[in-house]
This record gives sequence, C-alpha cells and structure tokens, in this order.
Amino acid sequence: MIFSLLKIRKKTAAVLVGIACGLACVWVVATWQQLSIQDILSMLLGSILLLVGIMLAAVCVVATFTLLRKLLSKIYN
Repeated sequence: MIFSLLKIRKKTAAVLVGIACGLACVWVVATWQQLSIQDILSMLLGSILLLVGIMLAAVCVVATFTLLRKLLSKIYN
C-alpha cells in the first residue's frame, strides 16, 4: 500500500520488502542469541563462500559434460 503511494514498481517493492524482512530476521536472531557484529559478518562471509563454491562446482560439472558431449560427437561423426 505504501509503495503504491511512492510510485514504486511491484518488483522493486517486493525486493525492498524482502530485504527489510531479511534484515529484521537477522537482527532478531542476533539479539536473541547475543551475537556480535563480527560473528554475523563471519557467518555471512562463510555463506557467501559456500554459495560461490557450489556455483563453481556446478560450472565445472556443466563444462565437463559439454566437453564430453563434443568429444563423443566428434568421435561418432
């Protein structure tokens, strides 16, 4: 409702609300567990590194299957 008054697109409003909800959840958990900013940042860095590792592994698997497919197509042609 407030985003329609501010003339913001629906997708932009959804992104802003998602970010706000995520920040609120992190803030609540951090205060509940009495975590420091350093602990939160280390968890964030660990999560980002884990996601980057998963993406790199996926790219390697896709590249391997693509190379195998090209190699097999050259062998059979």
